[in-house]
Amino acid sequence: MNRKEKIKTLTFNNLPVEIEIKDLSFIKELPFLLGKPHKVSFYQLIWISKGEAKHRIDFRNITIKANEILVISPGQVCAFDIVSDYSGKMILFTDSFFSVSEADSKFLYTSQILNLIKQNKVVPICPLLIKNLATLLEEEMKVPADKFQAGISQSILRIILFEAERNLNTLHISNNQSIASDFYNEVEKHFKENKKVEYYTNLLAVGEKILSKEIKELTGETPKAYIDRRIILEAKRLLVYSELSVKEIGFSLGFEEPANFNNYFRKHTNLTPVQFRESIK
Repeated sequence: MNRKEKIKTLTFNNLPVEIEIKDLSFIKELPFLLGKPHKVSFYQLIWISKGEAKHRIDFRNITIKANEILVISPGQVCAFDIVSDYSGKMILFTDSFFSVSEADSKFLYTSQILNLIKQNKVVPICPLLIKNLATLLEEEMKVPADKFQAGISQSILRIILFEAERNLNTLHISNNQSIASDFYNEVEKHFKENKKVEYYTNLLAVGEKILSKEIKELTGETPKAYIDRRIILEAKRLLVYSELSVKEIGFSLGFEEPANFNNYFRKHTNLTPVQFRESIK
């Protein structure tokens, strides 16, 4: 963990297969860790079987009710509900575990339930299906690791994700939707250095009108608005969860002058970085 980072970043346990299923009761067993803001380097799929949970993810309160699932992506800052009465399961997995074939990789980076297009979208799921699949996965994890375990576990996870994706009505992805997915993934890689839409249209070899049309249809915002929102989210994370100065945060996000960062942040939040940092304390 960076010495100036005030939150813990959790990595995947050293297991033979990079997938794990846990009962949600473990959250309340670790309130001082999981009830406070933290980051992880892997995917977290949460299924609520009874009750409802109110988690906080990247400054948003998200409620998950019975027979709904939620996917939290690597790098997101989350604080889990340690108060409400709920039960269910959490499946932890890495992208390298899921991306065995080219088709798997394509799903991972184009599906709306896993990528940034509809990040943290709560999705209803058939209770009988998810219960049986969770049980199968738990039983498989009890078997000593062998050459079949990864494939069997991935197949179970794939069914869960495919069912959730179908419930979002997005299995039939058009070419333009794929372009939008590529845009979101490239922004994630380059937003600190490149803030102009033109950079991404050149990178993706696509016209700005086509990109704008598809992203507006999917999210209701323009490519520029998404880039700005991503930068502001990262700025908020650093202002709240790091000990970096405002000047250092601005430099880390590609702003050469502190005044430029201050003006940019205020334009999009109506607060200066210092005011925002003070408001969260």
